[in-house]
Amino acid sequence: MLTTPEGVHHASCCEGTAILDTRSDRWVMLDPDASRIWQTLLARGTTDGLAHEIVTWCGADEATVAPAVASTVEHLVARGLLTDTALSQSAPALEDLAQQPAPPAVAVPEQVPLRFRLVALVALALALVVLRLPLRTRIRLVRATSHLPYASPKTLGMLHAAVLSVRPPWWRGRLACMETSLTVVVAAALVGRRARWVLGARFLPHAAHAWAEVPGGASGRDGQDAADRPWMAVLIT
Repeated sequence: MLTTPEGVHHASCCEGTAILDTRSDRWVMLDPDASRIWQTLLARGTTDGLAHEIVTWCGADEATVAPAVASTVEHLVARGLLTDTALSQSAPALEDLAQQPAPPAVAVPEQVPLRFRLVALVALALALVVLRLPLRTRIRLVRATSHLPYASPKTLGMLHAAVLSVRPPWWRGRLACMETSLTVVVAAALVGRRARWVLGARFLPHAAHAWAEVPGGASGRDGQDAADRPWMAVLIT
């Protein structure tokens, strides 16, 4: 039975499927045709009759479709994105979260109290160390905060603003969405609260993004011209 192995997370929309392999820290973006094959494979767990089913979608010749399906499946298996096993080890709870409606963006205040900026400064230092670790290790560390109560949307917005305010202009390393969102999650933990760390993607053109969210609000998700092409959550930790 074909399933996704542990560490492979995915989400689909009409424009394709975004796959995140946390074992290699790599994204794979499937076009609509490959996405349909992917979704059907996961639903059926086998390639039996798949070529015939695709023929009914598009009306193509089965003799042409069958080799294309076989090639696609072979490529996905070779990349380690599909495995032939009787049990799926992907994380169903994370996939269920990814299917929930996206929370609205939180308001980011212009003035940030000093105590929030101090927390953000410590969180940034910690996050930059954690970001040197493999993605799967970062995910385990974020999961370790799951016993904490969620931060309120207002607190999340305050922490996000604080993180933006303490980013040093002299820093020559990367301080983009991955770094900012993880710092917000770390800052929430430092004040005894938790936030979800979300890794997502969108298509046309293909792009990946990271943000933080809590029930009722998200920070850092809608700052990259996402109004007309919203980000799709692939992994919610």
